[in-house]
Amino acid sequence: MTAQALFTHIIDDHALGGVTRALKNFEHPEITAVGGQKVVDLQSDALKSQPSNSVAIIHFTANWRKLSKLIELRRSRTFSSIVLIEHSYTEGFEKNCVTAQNRFRLLLKLAYRLVDVVVAVSDNQRNWMIEAKLATAEKIIAIPQARNCSHLFDIDVARRRPGPLRIGAFGRFHEQKGFDLLLEAMAGVPAHAAELRIAGYGDQLDILQAKAANLPNVTIEPAFDCPKRFLSETDVVAIPSRWEAFGLVGAEARAAGRAIIAADIDGLRDQIGTHSWSYTANDVDALQCAILEAANANDLHKRGRAARSHVCREFPQMIEAWVTLQSRLAQNLA
Repeated sequence: MTAQALFTHIIDDHALGGVTRALKNFEHPEITAVGGQKVVDLQSDALKSQPSNSVAIIHFTANWRKLSKLIELRRSRTFSSIVLIEHSYTEGFEKNCVTAQNRFRLLLKLAYRLVDVVVAVSDNQRNWMIEAKLATAEKIIAIPQARNCSHLFDIDVARRRPGPLRIGAFGRFHEQKGFDLLLEAMAGVPAHAAELRIAGYGDQLDILQAKAANLPNVTIEPAFDCPKRFLSETDVVAIPSRWEAFGLVGAEARAAGRAIIAADIDGLRDQIGTHSWSYTANDVDALQCAILEAANANDLHKRGRAARSHVCREFPQMIEAWVTLQSRLAQNLA
């Protein structure tokens, strides 16, 4: 009965990124056993001719223009249920990017009212949604994002070696990721205490290179396809994001047995635990203090083991949560 369900994932951005990678999770055998999974572009005519056993899972970011698309999907009665995954908006996003809070929250309230289930990708994000009264607590469920990082489990857990602490950071060179803040913090970190390697790509490359020009303990490198070698050559991983719905870099770092130095914001807050270092987001001085504390720590191996033990459970838990939700939605088709 449930195997006949069809789950249609609706996207509007095909570029490689967090959303595109998240779609890979729905290829997991336990999820496909619940029902068929297919990806359809928001502008595709295929949306107008879905079979009656279809459930929509929305991955695109809501805005005022796309609100009309949500209204169209709801009014068409094409789908038996509509699920919206909130990949983008968080408390940190609101603090850093929103000038008209009431208008922003009205948009989200209207968008969430048009769907049956809102999926938050971290517990912290769900808490913010409820506190902001964007939808009822019953409508919002948290399915923390995760990635199958088993290919990183065979990396030796970090140990403190003689010399500077080796800090790694990687991702898009975008304001959101806060690498500029990390470089400002490193300006006050002695070269004998810590060194930093940043790998990535993006519009902020020139800005970051300019900030790093006079920092002998900082290097900026091209992006890589697989983080395994990069992570094996670091002691800890810094994640200085201004906002972050979840932060899959944190999952990869912890899977490699690396503690993280992370901003205490959004989905990163769920990942920090007692094994890592946190600091107030956007606070360069606090970030610098966290780096120096990590440089003076003599328990990196213990922290790395604890970090890995946490992340080992996260991917199976995410798959189980999606199986549970899709099974419930499939049963509604009967």
